[in-house]
Amino acid sequence: MNDTTLQLTGNDTGAQLDQLTAAFEGLPEGSSMAVVSANDPSAMLPPFQDRFWGAFDWYPLEKGPEQWRVYLRRVPAVRKNRGLKEFMSTDHTRCDELYAEAENAARAGDLATTRQLFQAFDIGMVHHFSMEENGFFPAFEKATGMTQGPTMVMRMEHRQMLGIISQMSQALKQDDLQAWLRGGSTLMVLMRQHNIKEEQMLYPMGEMHLGGVEGLLRTMQKVA
Repeated sequence: MNDTTLQLTGNDTGAQLDQLTAAFEGLPEGSSMAVVSANDPSAMLPPFQDRFWGAFDWYPLEKGPEQWRVYLRRVPAVRKNRGLKEFMSTDHTRCDELYAEAENAARAGDLATTRQLFQAFDIGMVHHFSMEENGFFPAFEKATGMTQGPTMVMRMEHRQMLGIISQMSQALKQDDLQAWLRGGSTLMVLMRQHNIKEEQMLYPMGEMHLGGVEGLLRTMQKVA
């Protein structure tokens, strides 16, 4: 998924932020890179948001302890007022693409690549669910007063999908690509149904009730 890789050097956050800024400013619009660091790069995200909000996507790919990797994409056109639906649907697409790449590797019998891509997919799904459950859902419930409605259903579906992802991870530990593929077939059906409900119903409802969401999106993007 990544066009290039940036290896951050040193452990000083300020110096690493300078390296990141310089690399991002030289990144063509629509291109992405994997940012690799020996320490957690999340401390750089708030000042990076302050400077480049609306111009980038940022998602975790690997979370230590030896190495951290972040997916950083320069969006084709700066969108300072990007809406909730666009922000979250972009992540749906990214996770779908990661899974598709892992599935292609599995069908080719490439166990090592399947493991690497599925790990990034797993981290991406957990991060996506965390953005919703620790950011969007509470804000939606506060604004609407609905705590037993669509967000409750989405949380239940999150648990169901995470259970299947756990089973698929176990299949990879046992070198069983066929069992992994069978689990993936079930997972993809659930993901498609889940994403449609969010993109066509829940996200538009959120935008209607929440109004301006930049502050919420910034907070969600920083969720660990």
